[in-house]
Amino acid sequence: MLRAYMQDDITVIFDEGPGDWGEPAPAEGIPMKAYVKWKSHLVRNLASEQVVSRATVYIIYKETLTHKDRIKIGEIEYVILDLTPGKDFSGNHQEAHIQ
Repeated sequence: MLRAYMQDDITVIFDEGPGDWGEPAPAEGIPMKAYVKWKSHLVRNLASEQVVSRATVYIIYKETLTHKDRIKIGEIEYVILDLTPGKDFSGNHQEAHIQ
């Protein structure tokens, strides 16, 4: 059911860990369809601080996202503040709150 709403183009940039010299390794982005709900709301980040999220991105992908990954919408890269599993009956999507 949620797949019908996935009309927004995003790119997920997975964190590849440190490179040879300890700097972030260049990562390839994976383009995909998602549903982006632009609405500001408060969420808790990894440090349990209350921060403002600009949007919630609903993603169906076989890999699990982490907080180190980034989401690119248009030309802007967003940081993932909070991740929650999907709340539908299939449980096959993730909700990423971005800043």
